[in-house]
Amino acid sequence: MSRIHHFVLASTLILSAAAAHAETNLLTNGSFETPSIAGTSYVLYGQGSTAITGWTVVGDDTQLTRAEFLAASEGSQWIDLTGIYGYNKGLRSDAVATTVGQRYTLSFDIGDYYVPGFQTATIGVSINNGSQTLFTNIYEAGVMDWKRQTLSWVADSSSASITFLGAENGSLSNNAGIGLDNVVFTQAPAVPEPATYGMLLGGLAMVGALMRRKNGSKAV
Repeated sequence: MSRIHHFVLASTLILSAAAAHAETNLLTNGSFETPSIAGTSYVLYGQGSTAITGWTVVGDDTQLTRAEFLAASEGSQWIDLTGIYGYNKGLRSDAVATTVGQRYTLSFDIGDYYVPGFQTATIGVSINNGSQTLFTNIYEAGVMDWKRQTLSWVADSSSASITFLGAENGSLSNNAGIGLDNVVFTQAPAVPEPATYGMLLGGLAMVGALMRRKNGSKAV
């Protein structure tokens, strides 16, 4: 194998590995597919329950819901953070390892549905019991309306546990249907060191020079 091929292959492997690492969901069961409750519309789990794999129920009863009842944003199941009715109910993720100073991205879907008075939903999100950030979905269309939300977090500890609560937020909330689904927590891609950029650029320049030399030899 030529030096060109070696360089291109090595660069591709390095970049592919970095991208794959950044896109790995660190959370378990982010779409709430286990346990499966197929055959029923929903199941309520009380405070402290760990029956939903990777999560612990906080507050009061939280509802695992099937897509046959109301559509999920991803997969076949989702969480109604109000249980039947109420606020300050939800889930806390199992702790996952993080690197202090590294940036992480949390993405998730908020759902509300078309019932008069229930068309806006707000979720409060906190990491490691820190300050709560509110995210709101104002209904636009469909029987079940899902919207993607994103939060950036720089790790200040060696682990992270994420809490989602159905939040009371005046006219921007309701106490009968606050959907949560498709939760993804990933390590943000690291910014390459200047030296790494220099190596890649130098390698690409070398590839270009060798290709021009090769093409010139063929022309002669």
